[in-house]
Amino acid sequence: MPSFTKPALQILLFTAAVAGLALLAGAWRSARHDSQRLAATVAAQNIALQQASDREKQRDQQLAAKLSAIQSAKRAVRTPQQAAEQIPQILPPLPLPVSLQIPGIRLHQLTVPSPPAETQPPAETQPPATVSIPQPDLVPLYDALQDCHSSEAQAEALQKDLTDEKARNAALTQERNAAQAAAQGGTVLVRLKRAAKWFAIGIAVGAAATAAVRH
Repeated sequence: MPSFTKPALQILLFTAAVAGLALLAGAWRSARHDSQRLAATVAAQNIALQQASDREKQRDQQLAAKLSAIQSAKRAVRTPQQAAEQIPQILPPLPLPVSLQIPGIRLHQLTVPSPPAETQPPAETQPPATVSIPQPDLVPLYDALQDCHSSEAQAEALQKDLTDEKARNAALTQERNAAQAAAQGGTVLVRLKRAAKWFAIGIAVGAAATAAVRH
């Protein structure tokens, strides 16, 4: 067993203490870095989650208001004359104005907004088509058109909800990955033990190499 002089022993103890402090500091910095990175990731993703929830809440309110307005409009239309006045307003944009007339009843001039004049086909080359709609069918037709608007509004909201749901899942995945990375590193004590193990292995390898060279 090798013997050490007092100065050599002091140097050895001092070196071991410095190495231990260095390992402890390294383990602490590593754990702190992972903890800060996890906290930053969670904070950022929580903002994304909250924003997605806020958008969905606002969208639900807007959709409810729109559906309520459509139902109120449907309840207000009870006669064929009322339906004939309202149908042109809820049709989709068409190249030329559309109007409905009921024999013997003068309706307000109501047309669907049309594109600029330069994009419209010449009137003389587009003779008007005649469509016969029984008066009892006008109210159901109006209701059906309003139901289409309701379905379109709900489909649009669902599509946006799906986009936000994907964003929410991505945020949760980021949080999970960050948490897993931090957990794999372990606590400060675990990191210290791991570093000490590799330090000891390095010392042993160095000692073995030194012995081999001397022989």
